Amino acid sequence: MGPRALLVRVTNGDQTVGLGLLGISRKRFFFARHPALHLNETGDPQHDRIMIEYNGLLTLPGWEERAGEAFLATLANDTSLKWRDLHLSGVSDQWCGLCQRQGLKTRLLRTPQDCPTTMLQTLPEGDPMAAMSSNSRQQVRRSLRYYERRGSLSLDRAADAAQALEWLNALEELHTESWRRRGVGGAFSDPAFKAFHQTLISTGFTEGVPDILRAQAGDSVLGYLYNLRWRGIAYTYQSGFCFEQDPQARPGLVAHVLAIRRYRDEGMSDYRFLAGNARYKLSLATGTDSLLWMVAYRPSLVRWLAETASRAVKVLRRPQEGVKNHR
Repeated sequence: MGPRALLVRVTNGDQTVGLGLLGISRKRFFFARHPALHLNETGDPQHDRIMIEYNGLLTLPGWEERAGEAFLATLANDTSLKWRDLHLSGVSDQWCGLCQRQGLKTRLLRTPQDCPTTMLQTLPEGDPMAAMSSNSRQQVRRSLRYYERRGSLSLDRAADAAQALEWLNALEELHTESWRRRGVGGAFSDPAFKAFHQTLISTGFTEGVPDILRAQAGDSVLGYLYNLRWRGIAYTYQSGFCFEQDPQARPGLVAHVLAIRRYRDEGMSDYRFLAGNARYKLSLATGTDSLLWMVAYRPSLVRWLAETASRAVKVLRRPQEGVKNHR
């Protein structure tokens, strides 16, 4: 992506058990600027519009906690890193405990985000919608009947990277059109966003991580889902749908129901909708996770004095700004 980064490698003897990337940015520390570290982010807001959730080190199964402890212990004890904040975006609350055990303080940067999720293997085998509320089931079934009048419903998977990239273009058009009607550009307004995912699909498709699905009723396309699969879990990353005026037409709801059925039959454990409490997510979810955006740092007297002085400067500026605004 361009910005400077550090590679983190956690080892057990000669075996690599964990990997991560640390982007470096410069955050204001009172009057000076000092480097800050960002786990699996660049620290550049423009690049980080890609968004990361369920963040953490890439580890061998079973090594998540021990690798995290080793990583944080290095940051807590390495004197060359002592003034560097560690930004942890979209991590589970387990990271709070890991930081505290290493003597690191934490501070939330935003309100914890709920992430609705559907536990696929707990759904009734005959009818995945049986876990929904009666109102949600009615809406879904009404929309299913609406589209079935055009032909049989189907959910196809991109067969190769070339087709996945073609469907990504179609998804982008539908996604962008939907957001333009709301007066905003949408996720694809930044060219770097699409470039990143084109690279991810081109290099990662054969590994089975990017998964682009197309929902249809007969020959009529309802829309596309761009999901990410990892260790038995499907993450609903992006989408684009053909919206219509008829209130019975709910292409997104239908596409997600079809995806839930498919992933459940394929033995996946969870279908995660990621951050946000959109109504359709809550309708389909069987529970929620919570993700945190926070900063971890090593407490020190110098840091406390600098932060206290910084707060005092902010307080002193407020009356002056008030007078300026009044004039």
